[in-house]
Amino acid sequence: MSKYNKLAGKHVLCIGGTKGLGRGTAEASIEAGARVTIAGSSQRSADAAVAEIKTIYPSAAIAGFGCDLSQDSLEQDLEELFNKAGGNVDHVVYTAADGLTIRGLQDLTPDVIRRASHMRQVVPMIVAKVAARRLPQSPESSLTLTTGGIADHPRAGWSLMAYVANGIVALTRNLALDLAPIRVNAVEPGFVDTELWKDLATQEKADMMQAIADKVPTGVAGKVEDVAEAYVYLMKDRNATGEIVKTRSGGQLV
Repeated sequence: MSKYNKLAGKHVLCIGGTKGLGRGTAEASIEAGARVTIAGSSQRSADAAVAEIKTIYPSAAIAGFGCDLSQDSLEQDLEELFNKAGGNVDHVVYTAADGLTIRGLQDLTPDVIRRASHMRQVVPMIVAKVAARRLPQSPESSLTLTTGGIADHPRAGWSLMAYVANGIVALTRNLALDLAPIRVNAVEPGFVDTELWKDLATQEKADMMQAIADKVPTGVAGKVEDVAEAYVYLMKDRNATGEIVKTRSGGQLV
């Protein structure tokens, strides 16, 4: 057995794996020889994603389940997700997110802040709580969270998202101690062309992507198949914990 192909035969659970970075990570894990379970907001979305992935990887060992992360029964629902997945999960990747809340400071209310924080702070904490009980107690197991480039690169009007993103950075580092020897890390992408931007008009999105490409050193906006490699790396490197891996097209330089 290759000492570098560490995902071969492992079981990866991608929460948020029906689209975007989670979907990319699921596909990359399949290519690395892993068994994959994806979780979406509904069984319908999970079934659709599994069917699409199967057309690309017909022999993939993949299953999909719905898990509504918005409910007060969140912890119980996550336990049930692990049960449906078969229990023997080695790695958890969390990429689930709702739309970005970009508002000026004077437009923020406690309710807006709570809603924006749920998927990006509350749910990751409970995912970690459940993962601590369900993952093997070994550095060969991992939990990988997702933050964003706004954590390092402030922008006017993005205070709420900066608060949320930096919360994930701090949470990741502390969970690495609380879950040890299970490893906990996070990926910090810059702009990536995903469904997160689906509400933009076609031309508006194209203009935004061109503006980013013109600005960043790589000359191209981030692509899912590239950023997904960061999640695969963090699952494979048994020496990495409490780390934030940044993949931002060099946007931090300009």
